Amino acid sequence: MDPVVAKTPMDLPVALVTGGAVRVGRSICERLAVDSFRVAIHYNGSRQAADDLVGKLADHGLKADSFCFDLTRPGATGKLVEKVIATTGRIDLLVNNAAIFVADDGEMTDLAMMKVLNMDVPTRLVELVTPYLIETGGSIVNIADLAGIVEFQRFKAYSLTKKALLALTLHKALELANRGVRVNAVCPGAVLFPEWYSPKKRREVIDGIPMGREGTPQDIAGAVAYLATAPFVTGQTLSVDGGRLVALMRHFAE
Repeated sequence: MDPVVAKTPMDLPVALVTGGAVRVGRSICERLAVDSFRVAIHYNGSRQAADDLVGKLADHGLKADSFCFDLTRPGATGKLVEKVIATTGRIDLLVNNAAIFVADDGEMTDLAMMKVLNMDVPTRLVELVTPYLIETGGSIVNIADLAGIVEFQRFKAYSLTKKALLALTLHKALELANRGVRVNAVCPGAVLFPEWYSPKKRREVIDGIPMGREGTPQDIAGAVAYLATAPFVTGQTLSVDGGRLVALMRHFAE
């Protein structure tokens, strides 16, 4: 039997996760690291959380690097990709996770920033990483939202940003399939409610979920891990929502 040769960090497939230091993004990074990815953790204002995550993964013998960029600034997406390539030598997976959630009555500056971060940044990152993904036979997983399928009241602008992300997923899946690059999306349901949701609002949402509970970041991370390693799956949107989409569609059909 041939001896087992441990992979060096440069041999490991690399997953670039935007907004990877906190909340759902953090769980995605943890799961991908366990699944033998070297994780490139992008963050903006969460330096302490990013450092903590890199250290936590290192304590378990897992490899991660952190990269601080405000992706809403001109040229930042290109600089992020350049830095990840300079550090790791490759990109095998892009997870477009970074996003913000603003109500329609929010400040215009916040709505404009939401459009940039939720729509423009993922589109640009897909363009920038595609040559590297073609080299590695890699894939893209876009983190969308049920709002991209069923428009949320008071969050029509947000819903449009996620609808655009789903459209990007389908377009790029068709464009890149014969280049060996897969493109899929995950639509989380109620996972980590916004802090400003009242207990009454949270209860109303949970009451509309057939499985009767809020989802967890680990639920979303598991879906990302599956799509990242499913070699014959592309152009798909996986709703991870406890059946909420089914319930909403039935409601609108009645």
